[in-house]
Amino acid sequence: MDWKPATQPKLLIKWGSAPEIDISEQIQGLTFLGDDTNPEITNNYQTNVPTDGSLLMSQSYDKSVINANFRLHFGDYYDFKLAKHDIYRIFNQKGYFRIRTDAEMGIVKFVTAAKFEIKPIEDGAHDALFTIPFENPSGYKYSLARSDNLYDYDSELWQAGMNLPNGDDLNYQFKNNRFKVYNASDIPIDPYFQKHDLKIISHFSGSALKITNLTNGSSWQYQKSATVSDSIILDGIRTTLNGQPASVNTDYGNLTLETGWNDIAVEGATAVDITFSFPFIYLE
Repeated sequence: MDWKPATQPKLLIKWGSAPEIDISEQIQGLTFLGDDTNPEITNNYQTNVPTDGSLLMSQSYDKSVINANFRLHFGDYYDFKLAKHDIYRIFNQKGYFRIRTDAEMGIVKFVTAAKFEIKPIEDGAHDALFTIPFENPSGYKYSLARSDNLYDYDSELWQAGMNLPNGDDLNYQFKNNRFKVYNASDIPIDPYFQKHDLKIISHFSGSALKITNLTNGSSWQYQKSATVSDSIILDGIRTTLNGQPASVNTDYGNLTLETGWNDIAVEGATAVDITFSFPFIYLE
């Protein structure tokens, strides 16, 4: 008799531009049992002789491992060999792929599979229990959608546990000179030191444009005139004008976003249309 749990979790996988697949629907007899992971933090210390103890110098989030657990039910040795081949064919490709589960439909991870083994639970058995360790180099989880693609709370793109404020109408496109940007991440968004993904798309009229995050003092200034038909994008720490490199037209600044609300001020432009686009970042 085929074995099935009372409730069957789903593991959804996406390679590049290929359609997302439910792994249990791809291989007969394969059941996803769930996954677990823990964020990894690396602490660096300095020891000074003859001072007691050590001084904490820096901390960083390290790569993590997501252990995905499976059960494979098969009829005979030949069914087992076919299923095993399909499992390795899907997971043991080079490069990163995206995973998410039905427990966190709005959150994704970008991983690669490490070494794993599949074998029956005992000689003559028709079941195999095994774990695939997915290596997550960034150590992060990300929102499936970017901030400027915010949907209602009933959408699978957003869910409980994503730090979204109740009762607030979140917006990430602004046409005035003073506004607030909400960062629902577990950590600050820092495109300079941490290489986080943050795009600020600006259309403005005037001789210059300066955007300042009054919450933490970070700022970026475009020092040339522009019209509203121009598209000026600060992508992390690099600026483009209508798709062409334009960092030379800036003060080489960049913006960072604290967790929660960020108070943003815009100067030097007579008309603005500014969009903040970034994925929210989560730990565990």
